[in-house]
Amino acid sequence: MEIYVRLNDDIEHDYAFQVNKEDTINSKIKKIFQSDLSKIMVLRPSIFHEYRPSSYKKSDHPGFLTNGGCLIFDYDANEKEYLKDLDEEKPLFEQLWPGQLIVPQWKLAKKTVVLFALLMIGWLYTDLPDCISPTPGICLTNQLSRLILPLVRQFEMHELAAKLESEIQPNFSSIEAQWVFFAFHIFKIICITTFFYLGIANPITFNPIRLWYLRNELDIHNPKFKNMLKVIGWIGARKATYDAYQTNFFNYMIDKYGGQVKAYRAGIIKQVASPGVKLHEGEGFQTPLKDRFTASTFKEMEENERFILSEEYFVELENNLKENLDKCNGDIGNMNMEIRRFRRFGIYEPNEKMSDLFKARRARADREKAESAKEESKKTK
Repeated sequence: MEIYVRLNDDIEHDYAFQVNKEDTINSKIKKIFQSDLSKIMVLRPSIFHEYRPSSYKKSDHPGFLTNGGCLIFDYDANEKEYLKDLDEEKPLFEQLWPGQLIVPQWKLAKKTVVLFALLMIGWLYTDLPDCISPTPGICLTNQLSRLILPLVRQFEMHELAAKLESEIQPNFSSIEAQWVFFAFHIFKIICITTFFYLGIANPITFNPIRLWYLRNELDIHNPKFKNMLKVIGWIGARKATYDAYQTNFFNYMIDKYGGQVKAYRAGIIKQVASPGVKLHEGEGFQTPLKDRFTASTFKEMEENERFILSEEYFVELENNLKENLDKCNGDIGNMNMEIRRFRRFGIYEPNEKMSDLFKARRARADREKAESAKEESKKTK
C-alpha cells in the first residue's frame, strides 16, 4: 500500500512511499533517512536539527474530504493532539490506513546550535563599535581591505590605497555611524538566524565541492540512484495542501466547462470555489483499523452521514481510478497524468457511487453551517 511521510517537517513535503505488508518503521521508513537520499535531498527541518528523526508518529487527524471522495491532510495534521505513537517493530499495514501520514519527530542538534551561536557571537564581536571595542578595527570589512591593499599599491592606485588606509584606522567613522552600523549588523544576524531556523535557508551542505559532485548523483539514469529509490519505496508524488487542491480543482473544472461564464451558467462556480468538507472526530483517518474489513463506508454514510474508511471504500476508489484510466484510451501520457493527479489531489471525475458519498457528507456540512450561522445570528440580537 501507499503511505505518506512528511519530510523537512513541512506540510508541502508529504511524499508518497510504497510499503509491503511486512514492512515496519525499522525495516522501511528508517531507511529513507539512512539512505543516500539524505545526501542529495534535504530531509531535516533545518540545519539546527539532527540528520535523522528521533522517532516516528502517525497523524490521526480525520482529514479533509475532497469533492471526489478522497482524503487530503489538514493543516493541523501534525498538531500534538493528533500524533500517535507507532510500534517500530510492528508491520505498518497493521498500524496505518492506506494514504495515512507518518510524521517524523526531530531533535535539535546541540553541537550545531552551539557552533552557530559561537560563530554569530564572534562575528558580532568583530563589528563592535571602535569606541567600546577592546580590539578596534578588526571587522571583516577592514580585514578584506587589508588583504587587497598590497594589490592596490602594486597597481599604483594611490588614491584608492590612501582611502583604504584611512578607512581601516580605528574610529575612522563618527561614533553615531559606528552605532548605526552595529545596529544594522545585529539586524542582519537576526535575519540570518531566522532564515536558518525556519528552514527557508536549508542547504544540503555548505561544501561547494560536494555540491558540484551532486550533479552526477542526481542523474535519474544513474543505476545507483535508481536502485536506492526502489529500495526505499520512493514514488515521487506529493500530497497537496488544501489551498493547492482548491486552486487546481477550480482551474480543472473551469477548463472542463469551457470558461468561467459557462461554468457559472452550469451553476458550479460556488461549489468549485469552496470544495470539500473538513471531517469531524471519529471520521476519516480516525476510523478504527480493526473495522477495516467489516465496516461499510457507504452504509455508514447513508445511515449516519459519517465518512469512515473501510476496505469497501478503497476497493471502490481503485475501481473509480481504473474507470478513469480506461477513458484515456491507452494514451500513456494521459494515464500517467491521471495517476499523478490522483496521488496528489485525489479523484477529479468520481463515479456515481463516490459522487453520492461526497454529496451526502457535504449536505450534512452545509446544514451544520446554516444552523451555526442561525445560532450566531440569535446571539447578536
